[in-house]
Amino acid sequence: MRASRAPRVARAALAASIATFAALLSHVVAGGALPGPLGIAVPWVLSLAVCTMLAGRRLSLVRLSASVAVSQTLFHVLFVVGAADGLPALGAHAHHSPVVLAAASPSLVPADPAMWLGHAVAAVVTVAVLHRGERTVLALLRAAAGLAAWLRRRLLLLPAVPALAPAGMRRPRDTGAVVVLRPRLGADAVDRRGPPSLVVA
Repeated sequence: MRASRAPRVARAALAASIATFAALLSHVVAGGALPGPLGIAVPWVLSLAVCTMLAGRRLSLVRLSASVAVSQTLFHVLFVVGAADGLPALGAHAHHSPVVLAAASPSLVPADPAMWLGHAVAAVVTVAVLHRGERTVLALLRAAAGLAAWLRRRLLLLPAVPALAPAGMRRPRDTGAVVVLRPRLGADAVDRRGPPSLVVA
């Protein structure tokens, strides 16, 4: 991957992840069925592809809004198809029971206005978080770089401070002689550590 594509893909992955979370939350809150893991993974991958195609090198509110709107529509359709309520659940002991399909499964019915409103709110929230969030992160990075440069300039201007000894203390002179210190207490005591020696009678 070229260096110029890395920020584009990272921005697209972040947009797809935030859009996935917002779409799934709004879909379930608006009364939709919770899709399975595959019903979440497939829309995320497709959303990543759409967001990567629409993401430019610089952040554009129009491109970001278009990618999030396409992602929300894609999410709704795939969440509805990925919901596992098409077949009735049968017990393990009921292999002889006939399978009865519902005439109109709730997951195949078109969404009501509350569902579309939920996805519209999720799209607006996603665009706001991504648009302002990225600008905030970039502003913080610029501020941190400016602070680091300011500190670097200030530290280079500081004069070298010599190490000073506290008042009243003299530094010892290096005579080259080795000084052996003797303990004050028990200097004549013999150190007998270890197991007792065997006494032979």
